[in-house]
Formats: sequence, structure tokens, C-alpha cells
Amino acid sequence: MGVKIDNGISAAGNSIYSSKLGTNRIQISDDNISETLTFPDDAVLMNISQEGKMKVEDSSAIDKYIKHFDKSLNHMPEYCGDFNIDKTIASALENCSKEEQAFAYDIIRKNFLVKNTNGMTEDERQANISLGMKKAEYAAESFISEDNRQSFMNAMEAIAKMASAGKTDENGNVDYGLRKASYLGHGSGLVYTTNDEDVMRVMAPEAYAEYQRLAKENTADAGRNAQRYQAMWYAQAVTNDPTMIERYEQRFKDNIARIISGQKIDSTFNHIKTDSKTSFIEGLMAFQSGKQGFLENVIRAEIGQKFWR
Repeated sequence: MGVKIDNGISAAGNSIYSSKLGTNRIQISDDNISETLTFPDDAVLMNISQEGKMKVEDSSAIDKYIKHFDKSLNHMPEYCGDFNIDKTIASALENCSKEEQAFAYDIIRKNFLVKNTNGMTEDERQANISLGMKKAEYAAESFISEDNRQSFMNAMEAIAKMASAGKTDENGNVDYGLRKASYLGHGSGLVYTTNDEDVMRVMAPEAYAEYQRLAKENTADAGRNAQRYQAMWYAQAVTNDPTMIERYEQRFKDNIARIISGQKIDSTFNHIKTDSKTSFIEGLMAFQSGKQGFLENVIRAEIGQKFWR
């Protein structure tokens, strides 16, 4: 199935919504069906394929709004889902080297918002967050520009607090109560896009359950049917309830504020010096020898990182 957008951009796959780019009508069609959906004047739909590629007939309509991410990076950015926090970090890292950017994003990925504890105890998971904060401190002092240093640390501290409040299930999976980030571009050019699937999940649980059922059907048209259902639900929902997106965004902001409020960050690694790579690694090795077996795999992997050489 393909999507034709009135401004000339077409693609196939899952949809994401971005505000204030100009159009309000799309046509969903395949060999048998053609449907035109109408959206509010301040919304635009762009479709991204499952492979993450978008066919753009007139790229200038999009390019003037976004700065494309350099795909030569070894590690893609890692986001928490709060746009202001994520853009603050992306902007602070914009003029850093690829190695430095990868180091900083790995703090979020490997120290803060780990998807699974992989055998860590809760004390170790909290200590790992503390280690991440010291790595963020090293980054701020070593390669973040002075005018971005404090905002970078504030943003990293906010994510560390979100991470500290995470809940681990019996299989080691950690739930942070966050949403999946949906952005275009990178750095100071990062652009927020509404994740319509998450809007459905939060604001219309029954519709979301039906969407999931359609997507899981054992038929060749399962993905197409689910996508059509989602697009038509969104069009009808924003027409019937123009404040839905605003309320969805406010609910997320309130949730973040609730998570962060009064949340403490573990202090296990507060003693580590961050004035040089040598000082940092020596502090880690001293900790390792004094508390053998505690967070052992994480510390061993950290010490072995090419970044510290």
C-alpha cells in the first residue's frame, strides 16, 4: 500500500505525524482500494517504510525543516522520548566528534535506560546509573562546549532519574513508563513528530487492542489492514476530538514530572575523578578491586572500551 500526500511526498509503510508543515489531505491506495483522509490544518502525515527509507518526490518540502543524521556513526542516538531533553542533548553533541557522540549516547543506552538487566541485581542497576552520571560528568568537562555544559548535565540527570524509577519484572525487563521517541533530523535540527501508534495506545486502549489484533492476523494483508485501521482511526479521532493530541502530550509531560520529582540517584561512583581518562579508569579499577563481583561485567566492559585508551 502507498500513501500520496498533497505536497508531493509519497512513501509506503508505517505513518508518523508532524505538525505545521502544511497539508491536510492524504490518499491511501492499493490495487483495489483508494481512500482519502482529511487531517487538521496544522498536521501532516509522512510515511516511513519498514526499512526506515522514505521515497521523496520533492525532497525540498522536507529538507528545509530537518538536518539529516550522519548515518556513518557507529551508534545511533538513544532518546528518552521527552523532546526537550532529547533535543538538549542532541544540540550539545552536535559539534562533537563521532566517537564522543557515540560515548554520550551509550550512557543513555547502556547505563541509564537498559532494556534488560542481564543478571544485574537492583543495587547493581542503580549503581550502573551512578556510573553513567560520572561518565556524563566526564563528557561535560572534556568535550561539551561551555555554553551547553550545564544544560547537557541537567538533561542527563533527568534521564538518570527516570532510569532510577524504572521497574524490573521477573525476566529482567525494565519498564520506565516512557514513550518511544519519534523524531526527524538530528542535533539542533531535531524535529518532533507525533507517534500516532502511541497516541492510540494511551488515548484509545480499545482501538489499540483492535489495531494489534489486525496486525497479528495470519494473513498476507495483516499489516495493510492494521495500517489502514490506524490511519482511519487517527483521522476520525482528531476530527471528533481536536484536543486529543494536546491532552496526550500533557499527559506525558505530567508523567515525566511525576517520575523525576523527588527521585534520588545512586551515589556509588561519586568518588571517581573525571579530570582525565587516566583518573577515571584508575578510579574504576580501584572500585573493582575493593568490591569484587559487584557490577563486574559492566565495569570490565567499561575499562575495555576503546574510548578510554
